[in-house]
Amino acid sequence: METLSEIGWVLLTSPLLWLTIIMAIGLARYRVRAERRVFRMAINPRWSEVRYFIGHGLFVGLGISCVTLLLGVAVNLEWWLVYQIIAIIALMGIGHRLNATTILLVSAVVYWGLPLIWPQYQSADTNQLLAELLIVIGLVAFATGWLQRKDAGKLTTPNVIESQRGRLTAIFTSRQVYLAPVFFLIPGTLNLPDWTFWPVLHIGQTTYSIVILPLLLGFSFKAVQVLMSVLVQRSVKRQIQLGVLSLILGLISVVAPQFAIWAVMIALLGGFVLQWRLGKLKAGEKRLYFTKPYQGVRVLGVQTATPAAKMQLTVGDVIVECNGLPVSNNENFYQAIQSQPTYCHLKVQDLQGEYRITESAVFADAPHELGVILFPEN
Repeated sequence: METLSEIGWVLLTSPLLWLTIIMAIGLARYRVRAERRVFRMAINPRWSEVRYFIGHGLFVGLGISCVTLLLGVAVNLEWWLVYQIIAIIALMGIGHRLNATTILLVSAVVYWGLPLIWPQYQSADTNQLLAELLIVIGLVAFATGWLQRKDAGKLTTPNVIESQRGRLTAIFTSRQVYLAPVFFLIPGTLNLPDWTFWPVLHIGQTTYSIVILPLLLGFSFKAVQVLMSVLVQRSVKRQIQLGVLSLILGLISVVAPQFAIWAVMIALLGGFVLQWRLGKLKAGEKRLYFTKPYQGVRVLGVQTATPAAKMQLTVGDVIVECNGLPVSNNENFYQAIQSQPTYCHLKVQDLQGEYRITESAVFADAPHELGVILFPEN
């Protein structure tokens, strides 16, 4: 479509791009405000979500682009508009359950089904597009797994709720969005005003333009009675399985394009099954109760580059002694820290009930700034 070609040069300023930028900023502001409201400090650096959105999003986009250009993956702008609409709806409606591969799969199904419900709409080479999209979906699944492993733990933030028994309990969340700019081939020549430098490829009898289309990626975890690290590890495994399944189905569809829509349906079903299995595994894990203890103080978070990080304190640990003094609440814990203003010696009980001793030098001018996040006092 000529009109779509004429607007191809403004894709980098698409509504999806700006909406995702706004969400990344909003996630950072919401997290920091929530942490300061509950714990009177920001646990993670203030703009972590924005930094990861830019740096890791560009890195993933470059990695996927290398593969798509090497394989000659071609899409069209008609599909891109369908994808963008679905991604925007997902961001605005179910952003807390963002799933990049599902959005891509749904966009493929909708694009394939448009001529069935709107006969005037005619799409060319649909089967070939679906086959190549399956390869892209496989790459996105691998990239999502890498991002989860890389960033989910760093962006974990605790929240404190009251249990049915009236005790303070902690749950943990980790949310992030990315926009990966990916290079694709698009059949035809785009009408870019005065952009004579823009590359145009001639492959066989077909002319292709190279365009940059931003793909939405992200994750959202909520760990209740389970360690965030365990939840992320399971999810990464599921992403790898979905990536392998999508790549296999994509390669089959390239050879046999008539089965492409069935391959997309299988991948979509496989994604739901893997997500369901992830939920079942969470339910089958040994339940961990992050409640406020009657004796000692429980660690809910550890700030980076602090004495607490050097002592390898982890979420769920209970500090029972500090500098040889028993600990029962935040107040006497900090008093015990200041009893030795240059060094801290802790006795810690982990989630398995095992005890260990750990120690580190502390900040001489601020011994109370150990870098450990505890339950707030009532």
